[in-house]
Amino acid sequence: MTMYLNYLGNYVPNAWNYEYGCSHCDDDVLDLSQLHEYPDVLVAVFIEQPTPFLPEFFQRIVTLDYPKDKLKLFVHNNEVYHEKHIERFWEENRNLFKSFKVVGPEENLNQGEARNMGMDLCRKDAACEYYFSIDSDVMLTNRQTLKLLIEQNRKIIGPLVTRHGKLWSNFWGALSLDGYYARSEDYIDIVQRKRVGVWNIPYMAHIYLIKGTVLRNELKERNHFVLEKLDPDMALCRNSREMTSHREKDSPSPESFHMLRFPKGVFMYITNRHDFGRLISTANYNISRYNNDLWQIFENPVDWKEKYIHPNYTRIFTENQLEEPCPDVFWFPVLSEKACDEIVEEMEHYGVWSGGKHEDKRIAGGYETVPTDDIHMKQIGFDKEWLHFLREFISPVTLKVFSGYYTKGYALMNFVVKYTPNRQAFLKPHHDSSTFTINIALNNKNTDFQVGYFSLFNHKQWMQK
Repeated sequence: MTMYLNYLGNYVPNAWNYEYGCSHCDDDVLDLSQLHEYPDVLVAVFIEQPTPFLPEFFQRIVTLDYPKDKLKLFVHNNEVYHEKHIERFWEENRNLFKSFKVVGPEENLNQGEARNMGMDLCRKDAACEYYFSIDSDVMLTNRQTLKLLIEQNRKIIGPLVTRHGKLWSNFWGALSLDGYYARSEDYIDIVQRKRVGVWNIPYMAHIYLIKGTVLRNELKERNHFVLEKLDPDMALCRNSREMTSHREKDSPSPESFHMLRFPKGVFMYITNRHDFGRLISTANYNISRYNNDLWQIFENPVDWKEKYIHPNYTRIFTENQLEEPCPDVFWFPVLSEKACDEIVEEMEHYGVWSGGKHEDKRIAGGYETVPTDDIHMKQIGFDKEWLHFLREFISPVTLKVFSGYYTKGYALMNFVVKYTPNRQAFLKPHHDSSTFTINIALNNKNTDFQVGYFSLFNHKQWMQK
């Protein structure tokens, strides 16, 4: 009943309606520009499972528009695989923040213990004015997120983040009778931002901001993340909603002292007044490869594109950024330098180069007329992802430059070629048995190799036939 009353409070009396939107969202807000200095914030990062695009996640923390001398950073990393990413981030940014504490997998903390530790660091520090908890599967795209949450001036508040193209988000609008998920009437409209405002909710996870005074007063008891049969985030929310406190009744006689229990729930809010970012999928993240993010083109297509597609790629269509050095040959940007480097690293890590021999058991017939020193995408288990890349990013360009020609973007052989002076320094002129060929240089022209020389050191390129 209490949660239902909280839900009704989002709308009655006239808190939100379709005509005027949110009527109370600007009530009691905090204007940071009027403060003498920004509040101190403890940023707690939790890496509880293997997570794709972790370096990019950390970069988004660094680029938050907030004074770094007002930020303390606490990182709990539960994955040995990510220690290399943490170490690199620490080396580059250890002097950027007011303080920097890392707790690694060797401490063997469970999620509840780790989250209690992070919260306790703020609770015990009188100078800590806000506790900002963020999980590694949250990609913040709004650099103003921290400021916007503080300005909203709620005891506990989180920004809405969702999975790209899905209704999966970091909050629940209602709970079932057994205390688990139930879809509220307004859930879809809030997730799709058809209703914009600040919403009283029963459950949130992944990312939230808590006032330091709330931790030291209303939530001063420890172990808020531990509750039998509940995940840590569910335990925190339930403990916050249904928290009880004790009060002594005034009495002149010690014998007549007794304890009264009364509810003291702390409201939790979610805001969708701005686009804050997204949740990435970690469910099928395979860490058995050298550069595992390359395989995320299906699971996390937006993050894959941001990392691996050249920033000028879209200008092919908006500004006609194409060069035609000779008839029907087109030159355009498609892969980022990071993509090129990681593909090269992946092939070198695999290391089984064909040797440029005519005999080749990998292809039908077992004989290659014009052999190259190469590794096929199939050999590293990347063929399905590469064909999807062709359909998504090469086929649209083909349709543009060869007007009226539609390609399904399919290729029988996808491979990386390696040119070195002592193995294969050149390839003789030939004709590919294909409708068209795509060559992508994975090194930098005039830096890693020079056009016109046969001895092209470590020049690698991908060819589609």
